[in-house]
Amino acid sequence: MRMSTARGVKDFWPEKVNGLKTLRAKWPPFGLIIMLIFGCSAAWAAGGHSPLIHVTGNLLPPTYHHEYSTEQIEAMSGLRAPSRAAQEPGLTLFEYEISSQYEMTELGPNFNGPLRVWAKSIDVKFSVTRMEVYVSSKYPRGSCQYETVLAHENTHVAINERVFKKYKALLIRALKMDRNLPTHDHPMRVSSEQEAEEVLDRNLKGILNPLEASFQAEDRRENAKIDTPASYARTQAKCRDW
Repeated sequence: MRMSTARGVKDFWPEKVNGLKTLRAKWPPFGLIIMLIFGCSAAWAAGGHSPLIHVTGNLLPPTYHHEYSTEQIEAMSGLRAPSRAAQEPGLTLFEYEISSQYEMTELGPNFNGPLRVWAKSIDVKFSVTRMEVYVSSKYPRGSCQYETVLAHENTHVAINERVFKKYKALLIRALKMDRNLPTHDHPMRVSSEQEAEEVLDRNLKGILNPLEASFQAEDRRENAKIDTPASYARTQAKCRDW
């Protein structure tokens, strides 16, 4: 019944995916798995005047599992905390992915000076890729214990969904309001296309990274509110013979 946010230092490394540059960030798997994949892919085009920003993504519905024992569920989470009989008969695993792709345009030839470049379009995908709920096979479906554990885990699901929706809206607003993204009227001036890509990559990380940190912290904080000794005591009191 524990939801604990993933912890650890982000590990960045560049790589090539289908010839496109990406940057990835991952965290170790704990009881609540939160994974951020930050991919920046660049394309170049000519013409166009209006920068377009699109944020898409799906909120994956939860899937439910009842075939694992309490011990197996504890092994999945990697955690064991005091609750009923010092065991964890329920677990919710959550993953999300965020990736970005942009198209850049040069404002005509400029033979005597720096390139003038702006972002013609920016596409960000922010999706839930995993929402899995586990209830111990120790408790038959329909039993008081099963229904109580399931209700607790569904509260974790609701928290994850609520925080995800909030930060998706914040992401849309941040991208549309950020003044560091080059526009047609205010292009960046660079010496090469590579420099333009590096600058825009850096600007996008400046938007996404702080939002990701806030998202992770709030999700951890909100889930922790229902994983307290007092919360477990109230849950335990609903049934007998845990």
